[in-house]
Amino acid sequence: MSTDLTIKKLLPVITTGKLSERHATIQNTTFVGIDFGTSTTVVSIAVLGDGTDPMIVKPIELNQKLSDGAIYSSYKIPSVIAWYNDNLIVGEGAAQLKFKLRQGKNLWHSFKMELGEDVGCKYPNSELGKNHNKLTILNPIDAAKIFFKYLKVQIERYVNNHSLPSNIQYAVSIPASFEANQRRDLVDSLESNGFMINKQSLIDEPNAAFLSYVANSSNEGEKLQIPQDYFPNVLVFDFGAGTCDISILELGKDNNGIYSKNIAISRFEKLGGNDIDKLIAVDVLMPQLFQGTNLSAEDFRTRELNELVIPKLLAAAERLKIKVSENISLQTSTKLIGELALSKDYVSLGKKIEIETRKGTLTIEEPKLSYKEFAGINSVFTKEYSNLPTKRIEKEVEFVSVFTPINTALKKANLSSEDIDYVLFIGGSSKNPFIQNSVANYFHESDILLPKDLQAHVSSGAAIHSLIYNGFGKNIIQPITSEPIMLITKDGYREIVDSIVEAGTVIPSDIKVIENLTPQKEGQEVIELPICVGSKNKLLYNIKLFNPDTGGFSKNTSVKLEIEINADKMLLIRASAGSKKIMVEPLSPFANKEMTTEERIKYKAERDFNLECERNGGEPSLSALQTLHKAYEKIGMDFKAAETLEQIEEMFPGKGNLNNIGLHYSNAGKKDKAIMFYEKAMEKSPSSTTAFNIAMHYKNKNKEKYKEYLNKARAINSTDNTVAYNLGKELLNEGKNEEGKALIQEAFDRWQTKFESSNKLQKWEYSWFSSCARALGKHDYADHIDECEPKENLDKMYNADNLTQFKQEEGLKKY
Repeated sequence: MSTDLTIKKLLPVITTGKLSERHATIQNTTFVGIDFGTSTTVVSIAVLGDGTDPMIVKPIELNQKLSDGAIYSSYKIPSVIAWYNDNLIVGEGAAQLKFKLRQGKNLWHSFKMELGEDVGCKYPNSELGKNHNKLTILNPIDAAKIFFKYLKVQIERYVNNHSLPSNIQYAVSIPASFEANQRRDLVDSLESNGFMINKQSLIDEPNAAFLSYVANSSNEGEKLQIPQDYFPNVLVFDFGAGTCDISILELGKDNNGIYSKNIAISRFEKLGGNDIDKLIAVDVLMPQLFQGTNLSAEDFRTRELNELVIPKLLAAAERLKIKVSENISLQTSTKLIGELALSKDYVSLGKKIEIETRKGTLTIEEPKLSYKEFAGINSVFTKEYSNLPTKRIEKEVEFVSVFTPINTALKKANLSSEDIDYVLFIGGSSKNPFIQNSVANYFHESDILLPKDLQAHVSSGAAIHSLIYNGFGKNIIQPITSEPIMLITKDGYREIVDSIVEAGTVIPSDIKVIENLTPQKEGQEVIELPICVGSKNKLLYNIKLFNPDTGGFSKNTSVKLEIEINADKMLLIRASAGSKKIMVEPLSPFANKEMTTEERIKYKAERDFNLECERNGGEPSLSALQTLHKAYEKIGMDFKAAETLEQIEEMFPGKGNLNNIGLHYSNAGKKDKAIMFYEKAMEKSPSSTTAFNIAMHYKNKNKEKYKEYLNKARAINSTDNTVAYNLGKELLNEGKNEEGKALIQEAFDRWQTKFESSNKLQKWEYSWFSSCARALGKHDYADHIDECEPKENLDKMYNADNLTQFKQEEGLKKY
């Protein structure tokens, strides 16, 4: 016999005599749920109802100032802040200024998705800088704090105006896949504004949506059924502006009655409706912007595209997306999605776009988007079998398929698509018909649950959670960890990644004690315990224990870790080695994603650059740009290095080195840009180096030009070894063996003298010298040169020599 799933069944205390014990306290409290969204925030309240309707939940309308001073009220509050005419505007008024203002300067949005990142001064050009009298917005945390300050004032005003109890208890929804660093920044932003946040007041967004759906379906007579001896699986597909959060729940009956529990959560991905907007901006609107001009994206530095051009196109892209989605939804009763996907019909905006750039004003008179173009954009986000992201803008901007988080959640739950009984759509971006259609087809055996209001469900669920948890001390859905917490150790020569807290651990967790660790060697002065989440490339901590005393740590010293995850999914760690103890503060990673050592160096350099710009009044200094260039050069990011040198030359003429700009562009595969800067360098200050670089540009294209520029280089500097070697090779190809060999020998002799006297060749010279030796038949000597070439020592977040090891008889699960 099937049983209806209702809030009453999940929490029987609501309808039992025990209710009277807490009734007075509950009646004197206002229970509020906040869904802090990337694009839109919604606030709901929950109160106890009568016997037939145990809870009354509704979103509340809050006042939002428009740019003309008028007051607008709605339960949808755009998560946008603007500084306009010396006034702070939050919500709808700020959102309406997206066309007019500039992101990071006097407009801030999507800051939720950058919480937890160590970005330094993200907004160095902010008009609300540190010297502003009352307000400061220099990074995403500043923006979040100001947004929550506004929200608290408006909630308290609503409570007062509607004669509700002034004792307010909050619950706040949060992406299930948010990690400890992201949660910490959110909690700090709330607590700095006096929000009363108790343990487990944070609720995962998919779980909140599920609670709300259960409550609403009960009222609307569409209750979910739990069959006898069967355990339905519900996949919550929460696709908002900034996140695609997947939560899988199991429903069932046991001795205590009806239950629901999390069994898997997707890995965090920066993926949401905003990414669809961005791809529309890049693939559709940017070509419209350059249409009729002699310009293209190649004429702008990636920083300009990412921080000026694309942000100015996003508002139009979002509106076009919404209009097309609404039109398709209206037409699907008469046409199939596939038929609409081929249509060249388009929607347009009446508002033109103008963008001031260093190349002049660019304009789109009539921004438009066809159904076919929209289908093509969505195909990027609905690839079922590829885990590789689609990339744009010199591979800097990544777009991930919605099936990436779906499949990570299914894999963690050890389920297939056929094992899912229900799919619940939540989030504003789930309105997208192409996304809905693709997900529904993937789960073709599942019942699709589509609430009437996809955007209010999460806040309603958070309000229900606030009443149940703050009022009754109960948690209907016990949260779990989304990813494993891992420790990096060493076993002989190998680095090992060990799982110390498994994915799916129920929260709050028991204290996990690991005390079977020791230093690797006798006298180790520093012990490092790198803690990562999900994989080795997503480091959250590097715990360091020091013993500067003579002799350092004994190899037999017992190293101990105590780990727990509290009710808010915050990771707490205590570490000790003998008598040395430390309480660990989490790191804020430079980005909320897995990073290689090279990427970590890049993000750190960009953070330091942002901080230096802040200290310099929002403008980059010469030294800051030079340091950034060196970092890009060190990790082989030639395109970024070229752009940075180009910016130096533009801002500080004569300091950018035109030849090196061309060399970086050449290494990055931008040959046309390279030759342009080489020619500028030759015109300004002819050198054998630049002439040689031009020669190499023509080597496989135009033999006459190649030899012409080699001879030019030789004429400018007859002792340039690289020129002599390559000219000698060319002479050999022409059959001039004696002359050619003489030039190669000449280059070899000079290189050998320099190499053997100091072994201080420039890094790029080693490969040329080695090739020169091989051309003369000196292969063993060439191998010696290769062995002597200095290897790049990239800074790591930890020193492998300082890692711990497990005692031989013990160990953990290996990843």
